[in-house]
Amino acid sequence: MKTNYLFPHRFKLISGVLFIASLASLMVYIPMSNPESQFLNVSVFAIIGDNDFFGPTEYFIVTKNSIVDELLVLLIITSGIIFAFSKEKQEDEMVSAIRLNSLAWATIANYGILLFCYMFIFGLPFLNVLMGAMFSQLVIFIVLFRFKIYRFYNTRQDEE
Repeated sequence: MKTNYLFPHRFKLISGVLFIASLASLMVYIPMSNPESQFLNVSVFAIIGDNDFFGPTEYFIVTKNSIVDELLVLLIITSGIIFAFSKEKQEDEMVSAIRLNSLAWATIANYGILLFCYMFIFGLPFLNVLMGAMFSQLVIFIVLFRFKIYRFYNTRQDEE
């Protein structure tokens, strides 16, 4: 089966390690982060931003910002997409069906979680929900797909 949208299998290991490491790092960094943190605090260009949390919104400005969370998010999204959409060693129709099924269920589960949070979480904590929504579908897809592939290969070996 021709799958032009998948990355080569050789990217799977390094992207998987980067994905897990950067996701774990972000989960540790966010609760411990301090708005006045000077770690990797650099001048960055912002299309829309503010220099103070309650300050006026400004457009096309250069502002000081700690870029640790931006770098971690960049790593999580790129390595997660490469890891999730890299070919398996044996990419056949069954693996493609499992991939499609996992993607569909991840989308349904992600929007179910978002609807629940939308109805029961309010105010500034909802911003954390929105930040988590950037990764949740990717994480749910990877977990579902890996679990189903693991089960598929182990079930197949037991039957032989």
